[in-house]
Amino acid sequence: MNKKLILAGAILLAALVGLTAYKTKEQQQQEIANAIAMKLDEYRMLKQEECTARINAEARRRFDEYVASLPPATSGKPGKVVKPKQSKPTTPAVTPMPQTPPQDPQKQRGGAVQEGNVEQQKQRGGAVPQGDVEQQKKRGGAIKVEGGN
Repeated sequence: MNKKLILAGAILLAALVGLTAYKTKEQQQQEIANAIAMKLDEYRMLKQEECTARINAEARRRFDEYVASLPPATSGKPGKVVKPKQSKPTTPAVTPMPQTPPQDPQKQRGGAVQEGNVEQQKQRGGAVPQGDVEQQKKRGGAIKVEGGN
C-alpha cells in the first residue's frame, strides 16, 4: 500500500511540475519583451549620462578659452575688485500733462442738487413727504420680507 501511495504522489508531483514549468508562447514573448525593454532603458540612461558629460566638458573648455582671451583686469590697488561701469539707458524726456481736478459727471447734469441744497431735493417731483410712512411702505421693494434685511 505504501508503494502505491508513494507512486501516486510522485506521479502527481511530476504532473504538477510538468504543467507549471512550461509557459505559453505569449507569456514567453511578453517576458522577453520586458527584459529587452529594461536592458534598453539601462543602455539609454548610460548613453545619456555619457553625452551629458561630453557636452559639459566641451562647454567648460570653450568657457576657459573665452576667459583666457579676455584682457586682464587692471585695478588701482591690489585686491580691489574693478566693477564695470554701467551706462544709464537714455529715455526721451516726457513732459507731464497739466493736472486738472477730476470732476464728478453727476454734478454736471441738469437738475442735479448741489451740496447744501437739501430743501430743493425734498421738494422735487415724486418725493414722498417725510411724515407719510404708510405711503412709503406701499412702494415696490419697500415691504420687508421674512428673512430679509
